[in-house]
Amino acid sequence: MRVILLRSGSSGDSNPLLDALEAELRLAKVATISLFPAEMDSSVPIPRADVAVLKDKTPAGLEWGRRLHEAGIPTVSPYPVTVLCRDKLRTNQVLAQAGLPVPECRPVTGPEDLLPMLVDGPVILKPRRGSRGRGIQVIHDSTDVPASWGAEEMFAQRYYEPETLDRKIYRIGEDVFCVERVWPPVTLEEKRGRLIELDATTRELAMECGRVLGTDVYGVDVIEHEGRPWVVDLSSFPGFKGVPEAGARIAKVVLRVAAEARKDDTPPESAPDNGTLCPVP
Repeated sequence: MRVILLRSGSSGDSNPLLDALEAELRLAKVATISLFPAEMDSSVPIPRADVAVLKDKTPAGLEWGRRLHEAGIPTVSPYPVTVLCRDKLRTNQVLAQAGLPVPECRPVTGPEDLLPMLVDGPVILKPRRGSRGRGIQVIHDSTDVPASWGAEEMFAQRYYEPETLDRKIYRIGEDVFCVERVWPPVTLEEKRGRLIELDATTRELAMECGRVLGTDVYGVDVIEHEGRPWVVDLSSFPGFKGVPEAGARIAKVVLRVAAEARKDDTPPESAPDNGTLCPVP
């Protein structure tokens, strides 16, 4: 069995989560191939593999994800889910259309789009393709509205004041964990947060997000406001900080996905039996 790890950054960079995942896979006698899309041309042939881990969500990483998907190689998380989740607005819309509790969201191109929303209370201005809290701003009234935000696509989400600390809910297969942390975290200890017990209602809400999107490896941010949970963000492959043995747990999912793919008697066109590299247009 062979597993591709699509890593962000350069070949000299280390990622504790992927390093732990790779170590677990090697313990299971699985061959791993680390690819760094930032350093590679998209015309490079795809290595033969049974499954790929799509951690790099940069444009270069998503291009490799597309090629793997079209070649019939399954990815964790699934490529279509990863693409969807790169658009925060669209992800929220999909979850809301499925009936999940998501604050109102609207695309905004300038201050004139924000002002009508402020009539009903504060909003959060967010980049549609943001990550790690970058570029987020709470807008309470017209004095908080920025004059412009350049060419970046933004959206506004109704802001509900959280009644607890920041809560990250992580799902890996059937395992669900809730990590509570301060925001924004500064120290490594703050980034890891602390595990807390998750109530049945919120756990089911987090699980339903995965069922709607079609994945079982993801992270979802849930706040509580006036006693009600609200889904405010979702990531297709977060860092899983604070989750015990996250690498080993993800390895189990990867092995399961590979086994399920092998049940199909038709080998992926990019994985010929002779083990050679197969170019994909």
